[in-house]
Amino acid sequence: MSVPVFIYLTPPEGLIPLLTPERLAAFREWFSREVHESLDAGETPDEDQQALIGFVDHLLQQGSEALRKPPERFQDSVLELLDEVSDYFTREEAGIPDGMELATELKPTEQEVRASDIVIAETCPKRTLDLWRHLVWGRAPDRVVAEGIGLRRNFPSMGYWTATEARQVRDDLRQHLGEAPDYQPLTGKARFMTSLRRMLSATGRAAPPTPAIHAITQAVNRASREGAGLLFAR
Repeated sequence: MSVPVFIYLTPPEGLIPLLTPERLAAFREWFSREVHESLDAGETPDEDQQALIGFVDHLLQQGSEALRKPPERFQDSVLELLDEVSDYFTREEAGIPDGMELATELKPTEQEVRASDIVIAETCPKRTLDLWRHLVWGRAPDRVVAEGIGLRRNFPSMGYWTATEARQVRDDLRQHLGEAPDYQPLTGKARFMTSLRRMLSATGRAAPPTPAIHAITQAVNRASREGAGLLFAR
């Protein structure tokens, strides 16, 4: 199954300002309902589910900035929360969450996003490659790239870029990649190395990178015009 990646506009600072008390409360209500609907008669939520609800209550009391340095008892709930919020933000049957806006109508697949990493790795500076890995693997506030994220999950959790980071990606894509429809690396060496890595990579063979690069290009162009950040949910 191809998992679509939704690309939303965010406040300039990225994820944390997006988690307003209203959205956290709505998410808590949704998650609690989903949990209870999945239980058989007489069953109660498991420890992880209870911990996640407790963590959301903590954020409601302390504010979403507490996501940066959660108490020890909630350390394991951070990535679980990002996964579940990502599910909440991509409920197609419910439509786009209130107050949120897609940066582009394009929704590249998870496989296309992973394949695009090959092009960026051979084309753009390390600063943009690091940010691209937030897109590919997910991102928790104040953690280094891909730390504890993605490697043990069926699908990565959400990622985000601040407004400053989105402009940085836009500038690097313009400098190092050609235009649509192919978005080829501009230098011959980069083109050769990209083709070689794609040929040797199962990910590269499985999906083309162009749809993801095209979607991100649209998204960073719009975010840069509007001074917004971006959020990637699947």
